[in-house]
Amino acid sequence: MQRAAKRWRDWLKEQDIGAAVFQQQAWRAYAEGHSGLVSAPTGRGKTLAALGGPLMQAMAEAETSEGRAAHGPRMLWVTPLRALASDTRERITGPVAAVLPHWQVAMRTGDATSRDKRLTDTGKAQLVVITPESLALLLSHERSREQFSQLRCIVVDEWHELLPSKRGVLLQLNLARIQALAPAAQVWGLSATIGNLQEASDVLLSAWQVKQPALIQDMRPKPFHLHSITPPLGTRMPWAGHLGLANLGEVAKLVFSAPSTIVFTNTRAQAELWHTALASIWPEDAETLAIHHGSLDQGVRQSVEQRLRAGTLRCVVATSSLDLGVDFPAVERVIQIGGARSVARMVQRAGRAKHRPGAAVHVEAVATQAMDLAEFAAVRELAEAQVYERREPLRLCFDVLSQHAMSAALAGGFRPPELLAEVRRTAAFRDLSDAQWQAVLAFLEHGSDSLVQYPQYERLHCEDGLCQPANTGVVRMHRMSIGTITAHGAVNVQYLRGARLGSVEEAFIARLNAGDVFNFAGRSLVLVRLENNTAWVRRSAQVGLLTPAWAGSLMPMSSSLGERMQQLLSQAAASPAADDAPHARELQWLQPLLQLQSQRSLVPDADQLLIEQVGQTQAPQAGKAAPLFVYPFAGRVAHEGLAVLIATRLAHIQPNTFAWACNEIGLMIQPTLPIDANAVDWSEIFQLDGLDTDLRSAVNFSELARKRFKEIAQIAGLVQSKVPGKKSRASDRQLQVSASLLFDVLSKYDPEHLLLRQARQEALDQELHLPTMQRLLTSIAGRQIALRFPAKHTPFSFGLWAESFRGQLSNETWQDKVRRMAAQQERQSLGDTHHRQAAHPGAPTQGAARRARRSRQPEDRS
Repeated sequence: MQRAAKRWRDWLKEQDIGAAVFQQQAWRAYAEGHSGLVSAPTGRGKTLAALGGPLMQAMAEAETSEGRAAHGPRMLWVTPLRALASDTRERITGPVAAVLPHWQVAMRTGDATSRDKRLTDTGKAQLVVITPESLALLLSHERSREQFSQLRCIVVDEWHELLPSKRGVLLQLNLARIQALAPAAQVWGLSATIGNLQEASDVLLSAWQVKQPALIQDMRPKPFHLHSITPPLGTRMPWAGHLGLANLGEVAKLVFSAPSTIVFTNTRAQAELWHTALASIWPEDAETLAIHHGSLDQGVRQSVEQRLRAGTLRCVVATSSLDLGVDFPAVERVIQIGGARSVARMVQRAGRAKHRPGAAVHVEAVATQAMDLAEFAAVRELAEAQVYERREPLRLCFDVLSQHAMSAALAGGFRPPELLAEVRRTAAFRDLSDAQWQAVLAFLEHGSDSLVQYPQYERLHCEDGLCQPANTGVVRMHRMSIGTITAHGAVNVQYLRGARLGSVEEAFIARLNAGDVFNFAGRSLVLVRLENNTAWVRRSAQVGLLTPAWAGSLMPMSSSLGERMQQLLSQAAASPAADDAPHARELQWLQPLLQLQSQRSLVPDADQLLIEQVGQTQAPQAGKAAPLFVYPFAGRVAHEGLAVLIATRLAHIQPNTFAWACNEIGLMIQPTLPIDANAVDWSEIFQLDGLDTDLRSAVNFSELARKRFKEIAQIAGLVQSKVPGKKSRASDRQLQVSASLLFDVLSKYDPEHLLLRQARQEALDQELHLPTMQRLLTSIAGRQIALRFPAKHTPFSFGLWAESFRGQLSNETWQDKVRRMAAQQERQSLGDTHHRQAAHPGAPTQGAARRARRSRQPEDRS
């Protein structure tokens, strides 16, 4: 082992790499036989920390005849993204080839080549970079018992991204299976930014039942610099929206002032729109501008990644497909469009620039609306203090367990007591009861008591204590559907005589006619025809007016970020004088708005919940229903659930009809009939008791459960998106019909079916956000209700009011109406603050503000 350690140190010296303390700690812990978790900021060298120990072990074993004769993978590197898998292989191949030249490194993902698959299947690859889904697929084969018997180490990269998802649950089960096949193997997780590090470590290593896992952190401070792109003081920003295209000119200047830039957006549709906008003013070769997101074909994505590494791309517009651990040293600048809604996500994306150990983290943040500025200031403070969000693990996902049990049946069969003991070693199923386990087995054997007469639901056959697949057809169907990433009715987009570009959702293509032009994959395309689940297209010289959107969950703002935003706004409002101006330049820009908010209403402290009823005196006027505005600063997702709850409980007091709108700082409730806010017992409205019941009664809960059941049924194998012998997937409509029919049958004849109970629980937790609502109501209970009755809209209420116009009918566009009202607000704000301008030497005059307004760029059309 000493000779192996010397060879490793010699290689590091040749590469001019000085080992950090945390890396040496990781290598030492691995050599002592420990498993654990390594946490370090982006760009600190976590890859080498995880790689060094296993390579030194392999070098020592290679000196023995037994070690040289070992067959099958010795090391697995699990990664959450295909783009990250490709990048990881590039990074680790160099050191592996230098110290273990006889080792083969293969990649086993959806992008794997036939060579990679052959190396893995024949056991000739010693190190395999793999995704959780591909690992589950390999473990579904009987040869996996021998294939993984010589495994020495499993590294789980970016564990914090897998932890709160069903992919993380699937990986826990697969690790438990590997522990049974290779009990001597060690497990190490890598995480850049996470708030509950100890819990993450416990969940990852639960199957190994490690008593004292090694928890290693790089404690060296790494500077974080966030520079926000703000307009000149006194000019206007949009009050709502998320696209930020009004900042196109500023973004273009930043892009052309650096050799290579990644522009991050929060959604795929936003990425397509920003790429189209940049392309319209791009003065260089069009090949130096690219786009990257998860719906693009692997060939398109790999081409972008290779050119980004080579430094031949000037700019890439990307989503989260490039923000996890991807190493592109040529990238010198990162731009974030709008708020990232999370401290960890902003730091992660910032780390893609100058991704080298020791380099400071820097990001240019572009505000798409005024409150983004407060978010940027809060993110900067929390990141500097290294306060990151928690990632909560999932528990008792029976659809994933059903899939895993079928995979075990395919891999030579299983005996239920043995598999139950294996499953219970995971954190996700530690509390699995005997009755629940029997329900899983019964589901696999015949689907349900109401489905016994249908042979297609008989997938598992248990005889003499051994459970195996019911027939060969089940084997083919199951392997085609392994994984927890469910289909959303995707349609392939392909040139008539050329390559596949990627996929868009069926609902988008269904709205198009032949000849329509749309933007996708950074190109303007003409739809020629839709055939066999493929949209056949050709290039268009005309820029499309249509851009696809994809279904997906909103990025929720973390509670710690919202709380800090509220604190900063309150502090800034309390120190308006120049000598006491807040340090953050973002809050300086917001000063006029905060002063107007204070004059008309209140900028709430951290221990206050502000409720405004705009346009109404404290004595309600007959026939006039004034809107209510509530500001918990908990993020859009939490506010949507709270709006439903408030409307439901107000309707219990007095029959009424409500509409609502939400943004990141608050929510608006618009009643049809007047409400006397003074007469409302707000402590009852926000009470925790009855939350579950009121949320269920507020919406068509059965339809929400039906929606969740579609995904659950796909993961559990009850409905299939792929059919053997057919290249195309089932359409989203076909899946919905099949799942809905099963949902109705089970609801009528087997209402306590295992998957129905899971669907109802997920509808509460993920559609109505019950856990989030419980935490929010608990927080509100400790705050003082501050009720205000401003005669006119406040800066806080105006953004919500603007959002509410999107669904109304008028011969005046909502943008024009918002622009007109914003101008009135602006004039009043300038008039109210004119007497204070002498105290602000850098503040513009009213004339300068008017000139700035005349010269401003077009409004954000989001």
